[in-house]
Amino acid sequence: MSDSQFSSGLERIDGDLRNRNHINSLRTSKTINHEQVDELDEIITKTNSLRIRDQPHISLWWKRNSSWVIKYAFPILLTSLSAFVRLYRIHTSNKVVWDEAHFGKFGSYYLKNEFYFDVHPPLGKLLVGLSGYLANYDGNFSFESGETFPENCNYVLMRCFNCIFGILCTPLAYKTSLLLGFSQPTTWFICLLVIFEMISLTLSKFILLDSMLLFFTVLSYYCLINIHVLRNSNLLLSYHGIKWSLLTGISIGCVCSVKWVGLFVTALVGLYTIYDLSIKSYQVVSTKTLSAGKYLAHWAVRIITLILVPFMIYSICFKIHFTILSRSGPGDGSISTLLQATLDGNTLKNGPRSVAYGSLITMRSQGLSPNLIHSHPHTYPEGSQQQQVTTYGFKDENNEFLVEFNIEESLNGNFATLEPLENDNITKTYQRVINDQDTIRLVHKSSGCLLHSHPILAAILKSHYEVSCYADLEGSDIKDEWIIEVQTQEVSPSNDFDDEDPTHIHPISTNFRLRHKVLGCYLATTGASYPAWGFQQGEVVCKQSFLLKDKSTWWNIEDHENDKLPQPSIKYVPPRPKFWKEFVLLNYGMMASNNALIPDPDKFDKLSSDWWEWPILHTGLRMCSWSIDDVKYFLIGHPFITWFSTFTLIAFILYFTIVVYMMRRQKVSFDILDSYWNDFLIQGIIPFLAWMFHYIPFILMGRVKYLHHYVPALYFAIFVSGFFMESVIYKRAPLYISYLCYTLAYILILAGFTYYKDLALGMEGSSSNYQHLKLLSSWIV
Repeated sequence: MSDSQFSSGLERIDGDLRNRNHINSLRTSKTINHEQVDELDEIITKTNSLRIRDQPHISLWWKRNSSWVIKYAFPILLTSLSAFVRLYRIHTSNKVVWDEAHFGKFGSYYLKNEFYFDVHPPLGKLLVGLSGYLANYDGNFSFESGETFPENCNYVLMRCFNCIFGILCTPLAYKTSLLLGFSQPTTWFICLLVIFEMISLTLSKFILLDSMLLFFTVLSYYCLINIHVLRNSNLLLSYHGIKWSLLTGISIGCVCSVKWVGLFVTALVGLYTIYDLSIKSYQVVSTKTLSAGKYLAHWAVRIITLILVPFMIYSICFKIHFTILSRSGPGDGSISTLLQATLDGNTLKNGPRSVAYGSLITMRSQGLSPNLIHSHPHTYPEGSQQQQVTTYGFKDENNEFLVEFNIEESLNGNFATLEPLENDNITKTYQRVINDQDTIRLVHKSSGCLLHSHPILAAILKSHYEVSCYADLEGSDIKDEWIIEVQTQEVSPSNDFDDEDPTHIHPISTNFRLRHKVLGCYLATTGASYPAWGFQQGEVVCKQSFLLKDKSTWWNIEDHENDKLPQPSIKYVPPRPKFWKEFVLLNYGMMASNNALIPDPDKFDKLSSDWWEWPILHTGLRMCSWSIDDVKYFLIGHPFITWFSTFTLIAFILYFTIVVYMMRRQKVSFDILDSYWNDFLIQGIIPFLAWMFHYIPFILMGRVKYLHHYVPALYFAIFVSGFFMESVIYKRAPLYISYLCYTLAYILILAGFTYYKDLALGMEGSSSNYQHLKLLSSWIV
């Protein structure tokens, strides 16, 4: 408590005592009636409970310097402690640990300008690339799991860069606690929990995205608390109000650009914004305490700062992503053909500019999952049980199809994909160009079977028909026939290609649909993924579509080979890809790939865990090899911090229930503009909702889950713990009991970390030397 706060508290109590004396004098007066006496008795009973803590002697030095110490010295001290425990022994393991194999590799692609595909947005990986650039790393290390770092890869500097984000969570937690109105004992309690929470501490020591995600989540929450404070002072339309609203928008834009988990804190900000605007609607309509002009200004500020600014930051990250990754790389198979064509060193096979019968082609979907059509020698487990047809994000020979004549031509002995024994017109046959409305068959090159559909329901989306590969040319039937319908022709910026026939099928530039001749449905993608039996590849169906612009039914030729046609003398200049189209396609591809990360019931994943295990520390995670020669890290939470935070989450539900009951019994009065309600809202309800927003989605998700997914939720559980200590211990318990509880909590935090620190800082030698750290039998230490 600052000196000014202490003085104001004394004045407030002194005023209450004077009022109570005045009330007692009134009771003895004959000028009041019995009802007033009863009312005064009730007031006296309530004021009798008022008390002020006995304050120790406050030195003159503290009176003069308390503001500076609280504002600067304490956060510097706590941040230094956070930096020490996170940077200590950060260099110990010189091998690639856990997901460094992924994110270090992605950072390397930026340094080599090679295009890659990943399920996460680019900001975090751009920052990893920046750390490599600052470390003079050339990007040529493979970052294979368990591999030793070479001398030219300054992994310590890269890890320290990542660690900064984890360190900065501590001063933000301190400032957030002060803004919430917590006392210094509670503020230190929260900060010590944040510093010594072992999951985030361990993750901050490596080249991962988790520290960045947590930092921007913490920053978004801090900005939200500033908005709340300014809202209580009716200053949201002031310079400071707009500034903090803008910073909130920037923060949620950044957190969503690191991982989509950032959408959870975005939802929290959105919910608070809806709550605030709802109150302002009430003030405009009912109480008339807010003008319509100011109300509309509040809406305008929110839309610009909390919607447009985050979206702009998110899209700018992708613009930078596309700009830096200018060379062909391992992610080519997951992006559109037009975008591939702009990459230096791309692998597109630029054959003749018109596709003919007998051509060897690959086809890419124009839908929201822009992968190549693919087939492999595995059958559907149900339905037709014929060979599977999928979309696949990587290039291999199973993506290749040959264009064959229709059945009528084959009955006349004409085959484009077979060499007849006697055919004088073979060269002429192979020069027949495919036109709009032609009927074709597609032969899978590797297996020899034909692209086929029939009135059997698709494996995933049952509203469509299954597509398979079936039979061969000798056993072909009319259900193998598809009619080409040209939709658009993209225009090359070069005048050399102005004379291309718009009725022909051209590689790269022609967008077309394939209509099944018998069923009338169109070859399409659904965006859904097959389960393990389909290797999580994309579903291909025959879809009844009545909209010409249904891009899920649009395809284009990507690779084209035909040595019977004249080869082009000029290299084709493709149209420039449209940024917004590529932005949407890449984001949908990320979503589809994310949804495909589901557990395989036939395989045991020793690293994964279930949502119920996280709050009770049932399972930890081995982050690396457990060899005697390796430095070993076991990812697990601090027992006291995790279990106490879980306890306080349950306690908060009980506390909230009691408050609601008292409100319904009219023992407690809640006014949405009252300071008591606003403190309860921001100190307790908001962090509890934030925990729910970051935890419950993982209960509902079908994807594979790991312990580190609980880190953002645990941060908010820590603030619920702080609310519990403040409201139950600090404000209600006697002074000596309160100090005893805080001292015991500090000791448990420090002692718990001291005892289990090797799990986070690294274990050297035999794991048998650390068996005493195995608190639960489920821990695989």
